[in-house]
Amino acid sequence: MSEKKNLYDLLDVSNTASDEEIKKAYRKMALKYHPDRNPNNKEEANTKFQEINKAFQTLNNPEKRKRYDKFGVIEGENNEGGPGNMPPGFNPFDLFSNMFGGSMPGSGMPGMPGFGSQDMRRNAKSPDKKLTINISLTDVYMGKVIPIDFTKNICCDKCEGNGANSKDSIKTCNVCNGQGKVVKMMQMGPMIQQSIQNCNACGSNGKIIPPGCQCAKCNGKKCVSIKRHVDCYIRPGTTAGTHITFKNESDWISDFGDVGDLVVFVNCKNDEGMFRREADNLIMKKSITLLEALTGTEFMFKHLDGRVIKIAYDEIIKPNQTMLIKREGMPNLQDNLHKGDMIVHFDVIFPDNLEKERSKYLVKILPTVKKQIWDMQLENTPANEITHHTLELFKTNDTFKNNNNTNNNTNNNTNNDTKNNPHTQTQNEYEDDDADIFNQFNKGGGIPGMGNPIECATQ
Repeated sequence: MSEKKNLYDLLDVSNTASDEEIKKAYRKMALKYHPDRNPNNKEEANTKFQEINKAFQTLNNPEKRKRYDKFGVIEGENNEGGPGNMPPGFNPFDLFSNMFGGSMPGSGMPGMPGFGSQDMRRNAKSPDKKLTINISLTDVYMGKVIPIDFTKNICCDKCEGNGANSKDSIKTCNVCNGQGKVVKMMQMGPMIQQSIQNCNACGSNGKIIPPGCQCAKCNGKKCVSIKRHVDCYIRPGTTAGTHITFKNESDWISDFGDVGDLVVFVNCKNDEGMFRREADNLIMKKSITLLEALTGTEFMFKHLDGRVIKIAYDEIIKPNQTMLIKREGMPNLQDNLHKGDMIVHFDVIFPDNLEKERSKYLVKILPTVKKQIWDMQLENTPANEITHHTLELFKTNDTFKNNNNTNNNTNNNTNNDTKNNPHTQTQNEYEDDDADIFNQFNKGGGIPGMGNPIECATQ
């Protein structure tokens, strides 16, 4: 740098400027004369940009600034720029950290996202390895040990995780100057967008291993794969979503200070055979005949643990009745000595037909339903005023089909009758007729065609 070019003038500050004022001025001038922001005058801007960097390198260093203020530029002093036209040892990320200040969400270093992510990783564990196992309801009831075989990456013992045949072979990346990040500027119309990206040359590690210098065992990968085996114990009463953690059984990754965990998620089935699980209870459906429902039932079943259980009940069981078998449900996860209950839903199967002779005996022995007052009144209805019907089996498809056909025919007939019949009443006419009938009823008269009104007494 020529002595005629005053370093303070290059940064557009006075020789009494504070360190903060010098940094602020440098940021302003560096952005102004960055070659990417001056595409029409790139060569001159590049020269100016280098001069600004060199000026900042001197004035930002207290000792160098003191010597410069006293003697000016000293011939032979190293003022050459570092990689990417940055001063040697200068960290471009410090510039942007100071420019934006503070800490942004998801950022590795205060100021900008992704800065210093390597430092954060060195204090963190590598990502967890996750597995899912499926187990039956019997396994959940009894408890079971599930063997798990998997592969994991561990640190290469030959190179001690550096990936090189010797530590001397590892070089600092000259693209990012060992930072693992690079500053990229991109012009979008009149705007200049500046972003921080991972350095592709070193894989954001800040270090590179020249070809031929990689570790012979791991081939520069820094880790090797091994087979691992663990026994995963499923406790009785385990619920779906439960996870079991094996410490430090995840993959070793060089950027992280510790090894993550193996996390095993348990997927439990809630149905098996005649049983269905609800919390700590077991639900069982049991079908019995009408005879058993009336005279008592006795049945046996095999539990999930292989025990044969016999149930005897002498009382009447009603259709859809629910009954309880105490302490035959699922073990409690927190206290295996405590168990839930088994809930039995009974389905009473009725016979499809019954001979009339046998039905006579049932009429004699089975209780009849007590008749209500309205039933007794209906029994006094004269025979000529009763309409007789019988029951038929209900068929859903036929019923819906008939209903649709009936509705369609009714609608068509109604429309035709309305058009062709001159005596057809409108809706308003019907409403007038209803009002007349209602008024006549209130005055004590009967409804036409239905006799006099009847007073009812509640009994």
